[in-house]
Amino acid sequence: MASGEAFRQDQLDRLNRARLLAERQTGIAFHVRVGAVSGEPEAAADRLLTEIVGGRLAGDHVLVVVSPGQRFVRVVTTPTARRRISDAAASLATLSMTSSFAVGDLVGGLVSGLRQLADAAGRPGRPPGQPVPSGDPASPASAPTGSGPAAPQGSTSPAAATARLGRRAPISAV
Repeated sequence: MASGEAFRQDQLDRLNRARLLAERQTGIAFHVRVGAVSGEPEAAADRLLTEIVGGRLAGDHVLVVVSPGQRFVRVVTTPTARRRISDAAASLATLSMTSSFAVGDLVGGLVSGLRQLADAAGRPGRPPGQPVPSGDPASPASAPTGSGPAAPQGSTSPAAATARLGRRAPISAV
């Protein structure tokens, strides 16, 4: 998607379905922010998460920040969500997203990233990484389909994975 373009309604619907499915599957509140951020992108993502949760990093929240114009992707979590989504899992989801973004599939990358983060978190009360039983309505198999290296950040701050998209990886209209 070119910088400055809004999502089409069908794209917003697809993203919202993926986000709601991830929330239903995990009990974690997922948030997605696409657009330019002010200041240092890593700090801006942390600041956005703090604003979303009302200044208290309590509860299970995950924020995915993508700034196509700044060629930046970051996944941040609250400390309680970090117990269920490791830095490694956030890094893998970030890598998956950037792979899709590199071929111009912003929405597919976000959907894939949300699905991977939800899979890593597992169901509430279920150890992370344990598969969801088949036939479960929150199973990722019932989700809509979609299609730079990541580096984990910080050990005492919320779990985070950041990637800067290479200059040669265009993000174009889906």
